[in-house]
Amino acid sequence: MDIYNGWLIVNSYYNPAKFNALYRTLQESAEKAGLHFSKWTSAQRPTIIGSKAREPKPSFVLFWDKDVLLAKAMELSGLRLFNSAAAIQLADDKAETALKLAAAGLPIPDTIPAPICFPGCKRDPASAEQAARILGWPLVIKENKGSFGQQVYLANNVKEAERILTHIGEHDCIFQRFIRESAGKDLRVTVVGGKAICAMERQSVSKDQFRSNMELGGTATARALTPLEEKLAVDAAAALGLDFAGVDLLYGKDENERYICEVNSNPQLQSTIDACGINPATSIMWHIRSQIKDAE
Repeated sequence: MDIYNGWLIVNSYYNPAKFNALYRTLQESAEKAGLHFSKWTSAQRPTIIGSKAREPKPSFVLFWDKDVLLAKAMELSGLRLFNSAAAIQLADDKAETALKLAAAGLPIPDTIPAPICFPGCKRDPASAEQAARILGWPLVIKENKGSFGQQVYLANNVKEAERILTHIGEHDCIFQRFIRESAGKDLRVTVVGGKAICAMERQSVSKDQFRSNMELGGTATARALTPLEEKLAVDAAAALGLDFAGVDLLYGKDENERYICEVNSNPQLQSTIDACGINPATSIMWHIRSQIKDAE
């Protein structure tokens, strides 16, 4: 079996212990698929914009970061990234994700972009009040960029919305309709190469917690997908151009109602491995290998 060499690009500054375990899982899975890569931080692999890379190029780059500018610079130098810079950019911005999914005709919670707030300015809570007249209270407020549910908030009234917006400050954000039927639970679907390979239902441990993220103490159990759930997850990843993704679905009033909540370009894998008994990294590596061979 031919061996292909690549790079694993990770963030230079955010590196908790659980990420090191993730990187080991990725490297071990890569070796089994005939892929070998060296791990570099984004600072260790600077790329000059407007200049072709003179050093030997790897066959692929597994870009496990959200540094979109670095990703674009690498692609400009001729490198093949998984996921692509454009796909990462769409998935990492919740407003851009909502726009792209809506344009593809996919169901999302009703969403209103909050007015942009420049540095030094103060947000007006009237924007949240106006959004709530359309979307209702409680109102979900999300920073456009964030991970692990930590930049997602729930405002029950104008006073709470004002406190949240003051905290958010100049960071871009969106307002979304609160889907009551899915409070405290959602469905994480792992999609690789246009196929939904597994899914887990996540449940918050507290009735007061509307987010179900594992990092916030949620639990997860494997669950079979309905045809609708499978189609929505696959279509969401395709709409954003992702080779692999973790797609979060919200429950609706019945089996025929689901909403795409978020799409993750570099999802955490350990909770999926623990809940489903499936290692998505294996599928990711074989997908990368097939794409490299097809491009030869």
